[in-house]
Amino acid sequence: MLEDIVAITGVNARYWQAFETVSPGGHAFSGYLCRQESEKFGMLAITQLDGQERLELIYAMPKIHYPYAKETDAAGQEILRVEIPVPPGAVDARFTHKLDGTAIIFYPLTAADGQVLEVVPRTRLQPVVSPSRWGNWNALIADAMPDRTAVERAVTEERVVLIFELWGYRNAHLVTYTTPLALTLHTGVQNGQVISYGRLSEIAHRYGLPLVDSVAVLSPDSAGLAQAYQRLQAEMEAINQAAGEETFAEEGAILMLSTAETATLWKCKPPSVEEIHWAAGAGLSKANIEQALYKMLENGYDFLSGSVAELKTELESDFEPTQIEYAAPLVEEVYRDFVEEQKRRVRLRQLVEESGLDLKDLPTLMRTLSVHFAKREMGWVYATVKKLYGLG
Repeated sequence: MLEDIVAITGVNARYWQAFETVSPGGHAFSGYLCRQESEKFGMLAITQLDGQERLELIYAMPKIHYPYAKETDAAGQEILRVEIPVPPGAVDARFTHKLDGTAIIFYPLTAADGQVLEVVPRTRLQPVVSPSRWGNWNALIADAMPDRTAVERAVTEERVVLIFELWGYRNAHLVTYTTPLALTLHTGVQNGQVISYGRLSEIAHRYGLPLVDSVAVLSPDSAGLAQAYQRLQAEMEAINQAAGEETFAEEGAILMLSTAETATLWKCKPPSVEEIHWAAGAGLSKANIEQALYKMLENGYDFLSGSVAELKTELESDFEPTQIEYAAPLVEEVYRDFVEEQKRRVRLRQLVEESGLDLKDLPTLMRTLSVHFAKREMGWVYATVKKLYGLG
């Protein structure tokens, strides 16, 4: 059946990863997951459900690109220019806030007759969210949204895939947040197309779902949007610079260009966190490497049995191999530090859970944990416990 999938999607077989899993509701299904960095990124090709063969393609969150065109300046140097094509029939142009967390995708698992059996949450590169030694995504989703009834109704009744961002300091990435944890709707996909902002907003309003904020609403004019794009980059960069060294307050924005039914997406990030870093000669940064590591973490990568070579492979989706090799010492250092930090967090979680203590009684908990850590480590223990368990 993989041959059929390749023929239908046009995606080479090497980009399809086989999977076999069971949904939270107990439905066994298997197939292939697309790892091509395109509009089909994360697509599921389900080939068997509850013992019955089938072929169903379910889109996920597409890869979003930068609106950059390469050109050569008078000195013969290659430079990047912002170029934003406006689709015919565009009725809305807006920048929405890009939250820095994990994309949680709610999709319908359907029977052969089209009946929705279950609405399943997943990440981009996992068909079903599952707990691991590095974190329990099911628990985080449940904490952020204790009642999923509205999401399940929306996905079932609208026959749409809905993508939320799971963000906050309990799911820390690069941006420093004061919010503990939240799930915010930012994208919808139907029949392989990103739905328009107007349609997304209607769904959010109808079902009472938290919708991502709009940063700016503009006319769908190519030249004006390019100017606004660069102006927004500068504003976000100023905010990040004011936040302090290696501290990020803004991850970026998403430009949504909508017709009545569908939307085209472009990403906009401040220079401190985007690929233009290396294109402008600033080199592969620690922030870029950490972003790749967080992506691997949220998609179930097992760092205990992994290697830095896999991180380099992940970075190749955004950077040239020569750039990665040039920055190899930094890549290896950040990888080692990241893995050690994750190991320490796993051990800390185990000790907290084994203690059986009330998390709100921090003094008692700290006294208990102090038996297992050196005095110089207790500052890290205190701060990490508060972050992991949302204690403010």
